[in-house]
Amino acid sequence: METKKSQAREFSSLFQLFKTQTSNLPQFFAYTGEDSYEFELIIDHYKEALSKSSGPYEIILIVSESGEQAKLFAELFTPDMFYPRKLIIVKQAAALFKPILDTKSTQEWKDFASGFRKNITSVSDEIFLIVHYDGKDIPQGLVQLFQGTLNYYKTKFLYPSDYPKVFKEVCDQEQVHFEPNAADEFIHRIPANVGAYLKSVKKLKQYLHRSKFTIDDVNSVLFSQNELNTNLLVETLIQKRKVDFFKEFTKFGDQNSEILSFLTRLSYKLDEIRKIKVIRTRHNGEVPIPIMDELLKTGSYSDARKNFVRRQLVSDSALFTDKTLDLFYDQVIEMNIKFKSGLRDEEGRNYFLQKIMHLFSLLQERSSK
Repeated sequence: METKKSQAREFSSLFQLFKTQTSNLPQFFAYTGEDSYEFELIIDHYKEALSKSSGPYEIILIVSESGEQAKLFAELFTPDMFYPRKLIIVKQAAALFKPILDTKSTQEWKDFASGFRKNITSVSDEIFLIVHYDGKDIPQGLVQLFQGTLNYYKTKFLYPSDYPKVFKEVCDQEQVHFEPNAADEFIHRIPANVGAYLKSVKKLKQYLHRSKFTIDDVNSVLFSQNELNTNLLVETLIQKRKVDFFKEFTKFGDQNSEILSFLTRLSYKLDEIRKIKVIRTRHNGEVPIPIMDELLKTGSYSDARKNFVRRQLVSDSALFTDKTLDLFYDQVIEMNIKFKSGLRDEEGRNYFLQKIMHLFSLLQERSSK
């Protein structure tokens, strides 16, 4: 494989990397984000590319443990007569590179960084390095450490208007087709990120051994009755169905990702309700489909789905005053901050339930007036 020690470049999507020809695959590539599944897809892509080229290669795994920085240095810069071709995989890179990038580090780490920068541009063309930088953004110091040779991809926050486009990219990548109502159900219920979409599509292909899927396929394979449904949690909260909410919550697995997924879905729902209230105010209580398509980005939905969404949002919006909506937003923001700061286990569960009871009481107060 030809090495490309080119100027640092940001990839716009994972699909851009997957479509890159083997001969142009970046020698040094960093993935920035918390989705480990997406990084595993990148690993698989590199393994496949290396397997297609001539000769065996060695896989080296580097993690954030004491002494692993020295191991990374040795694997990159020390020639190996037995395995000259290598794929070096770095996980937990935020912690691994922290002492190297720290401007207040000891002289030992400053010397390490200086040696890294000096040698990185002369690494053998037979050595490839992929890095999972498990943070929100890639630090400029890391890019500078690689002396302009590091290509990277940063995960992006997806808005509801992005879902259909990303879904289509996944379907094109996996060469699958969904019936319209199956596509609507998939987009509506699968967590909105490339990794979750790809993982779910691959699961359908694996279980059903075909490439065309119906809504029954989606429901039977992807939505087990034993898995927490964050969309159902949002719907039962908004509609004041307290018994159904806590029945679904019994499936909670003490994972912060489930709570954060719920809060993300709830914030989207509140935003949709706010927009519907604005539309109805400006159109004498009506919700014209073209206006809904423009503000809620529902243009790609089927007609049946559009009408369902419109009816549901009109009904839900009647449960909120502007004040109640603002109070809900405040609570969602506070909960997001708490759980992203590491709140979890029994303390996190008790805090979550306390806040949920408060949200139910806000809706109850509205209905009793």
